[in-house]
Amino acid sequence: MTFPMKDAFPECGQWIGVEQRYCHATGGVREYLSGLRCPAHTPNALRGLPEVPPGPGMPAGAWTTPSPLNESRVADARAISSGKRRSSPQAYRAAQAAVGQRPADPQPGIRLDPGQRDAHGRAWIRIPTADYLCPACGETESASGDQVAHFATHIETEHAARCTANA
Repeated sequence: MTFPMKDAFPECGQWIGVEQRYCHATGGVREYLSGLRCPAHTPNALRGLPEVPPGPGMPAGAWTTPSPLNESRVADARAISSGKRRSSPQAYRAAQAAVGQRPADPQPGIRLDPGQRDAHGRAWIRIPTADYLCPACGETESASGDQVAHFATHIETEHAARCTANA
């Protein structure tokens, strides 16, 4: 004599305490977190709530990364163009162009940002930066932090000594 496999006919596993037995119903049994349950013993039925109507389920891309690689590059470009992420001057200008924040024509010379300290004057909220755009060759050089003071006073003479336009 052969017995049918247990998985071929799933049974409700709800314990009925008053009758001291399991339900063992086989019609319409579905898997829930609490186990296999028939329609009379679903979690919502036990609470007296209506069943959730069947629907399409989760959208196809529900568990995929919400932003494709291209969008993450734009977010990275925004961080670079705002100055929140360190980068080379070339990457900074490219990020500004990609995000649309680049000034029309940068003025040659030195651009200084003295930075900003916290209310107690101890920590930097915004680090000091300086950029130099050579009017002759168009090259850009930058400095930040403690080097800004030296950079601002000596960059024009130091760059003039190695400027490619003077060669």
